[in-house]
Amino acid sequence: NPMPRKMMLMAVDAVLSGALNPGFDLTIGCERGEAIALRTFNPRLGIVGGISIIGTTGIVEPMSLAAYKASIEVYIRVALAESSQRIAFMPGNIGLGYALRRLNLQRKKIVHISNFLGFSLSYAKQVLEEEARTLPELYVLGHPGKIAKILAGHVDTHSARSGMATGALAEVAGSLGFDGQELAQIEAANTVEAVVEMFSGSVRGALLWREVEEGTARLMQELVGRATKVEVRLFSMKGAPLGAAL
Repeated sequence: NPMPRKMMLMAVDAVLSGALNPGFDLTIGCERGEAIALRTFNPRLGIVGGISIIGTTGIVEPMSLAAYKASIEVYIRVALAESSQRIAFMPGNIGLGYALRRLNLQRKKIVHISNFLGFSLSYAKQVLEEEARTLPELYVLGHPGKIAKILAGHVDTHSARSGMATGALAEVAGSLGFDGQELAQIEAANTVEAVVEMFSGSVRGALLWREVEEGTARLMQELVGRATKVEVRLFSMKGAPLGAAL
């Protein structure tokens, strides 16, 4: 990714500062990466012999699970303050532009919940019950690879605690009348993003993602309880809208 690459070049430049016509080879590795990779989805994705490390900033912020959840609790309380009419939950940054520009939300009304979908919905319910009020609109924005896992009963979307959402997507597609070959392709896909690409730009794709949005929204509505309306909006890894956001 661009930022880690930039940081590597900066580190090399610092070492070679003042050298005359320097040349260098930069080897990137991870100690015990091959062994660690066996505990991830890498083998299923066709990545063998090493580990893939995903990052956009190049900076890892270590924190405990309890601390992360505690921070989510704080952000949810802030988002719900001032009798908010609308807030948004996001597993990551996918859909941020939609939240800021289409929903016109302030950043303090957007909560990054990581993999803790069920925890965040339950905590929002707790806060609303404490204050004896309802939230008019809750939006959940992100990639179907995370959000669609709730269709299979997974409310913790970490890959170590939940499987891929392709099976759930195939069930939704089957209910919409997709043919056997299409269902087999969905189930056999290495990633949910591959399913996104499979139906990119098609009417059937838009229909599939809208049905996924509505199905996941119904399940989230049950968990949060005190939100009058729950709306889900899905986006590709590149940020392209897939369902109702089109």
